[in-house]
Amino acid sequence: MLIDHMPLGIASGVLAATTIESVRRSTSYHACGWQILDRWAFNFPERLRALEAQGELLLLGRLLEQQVVEHEALISPLGLAQRRQGLADHEVLALSGISTEL
Repeated sequence: MLIDHMPLGIASGVLAATTIESVRRSTSYHACGWQILDRWAFNFPERLRALEAQGELLLLGRLLEQQVVEHEALISPLGLAQRRQGLADHEVLALSGISTEL
């Protein structure tokens, strides 16, 4: 069963509304970053809250770094070829040695 899920829906239940608004308003983050933030919120809610408690800028900086790394791997020639062969994004990232953990 597929569930229609709103971007940042999971993260909205974990992070402060001001943090979510900062991510939504910023032109630095796109769908890849939103997926990362939701993944972190689902898999590591306590760690994500702890990072936010250290400062919103610290969290947003970490998110931006992860977004760049993952996006570059997924749109690289190798990443695109792997995706055309049917590999899921998380498989492409794993094969590239990219950690998806927070």
